[in-house]
Amino acid sequence: MLQEYLRRIGLLLVGLLVSAIGITLMLQANIGLEPWSVLQQGIAKTFGITYGTAASIVGAAVIAIAYFCGESFGLGTLANIFVCPIFIDILLYLNWIPLFERFSTGLAALLIGMELLALGTWMYMKSTLGSGPRDALMVVLARKTHRTVGLCRAAVEVVIVFIGWRLGGQVGIGTIVAAVGVGSLFNLNFGLLRFNPALLHQENLPETLQRFRGRKTIT
Repeated sequence: MLQEYLRRIGLLLVGLLVSAIGITLMLQANIGLEPWSVLQQGIAKTFGITYGTAASIVGAAVIAIAYFCGESFGLGTLANIFVCPIFIDILLYLNWIPLFERFSTGLAALLIGMELLALGTWMYMKSTLGSGPRDALMVVLARKTHRTVGLCRAAVEVVIVFIGWRLGGQVGIGTIVAAVGVGSLFNLNFGLLRFNPALLHQENLPETLQRFRGRKTIT
């Protein structure tokens, strides 16, 4: 069992690192951020904290809302909230990915970042250790409002882009490209990889603890 969990945790961490590289590329593209990044950058600028710290705060708040609405979360969810932002802050500090000054190179960086984010998400979701906090929130909203996940996501993103913009987050053509393209790119990648996240059970934290206590066996 321990070897199986180490394999899954390794897949989770690699997925989060790939996602962090993708997000950093999108941040450094300098042509407008994807919706959640607009909010997180705005919070970072307003309160004088790092982008990663702002991302952790937003992620923790989102999963808290989802949890109190009845949605569970797992070890992977916590790693998504606290580990991925650390990776992003380290990458920004090291400055291995420069701030792009030209629109053409910025657009290329944005598109590559979106692709890496899709691949990273595939990896950490494949670990089945818990979905990301924003995914959990969308499921809760869809269940509570009896609307589609897509509609709930669109409504939420309009609100957070406005709030983030008012706080100083960067809004531009990249925001539109990411808002429209990320979902489609995820679907394309998942289709090519023959990966259907709806067929996977994402293990929540109580289940993980029970497995380590020997109450369940890994099948």
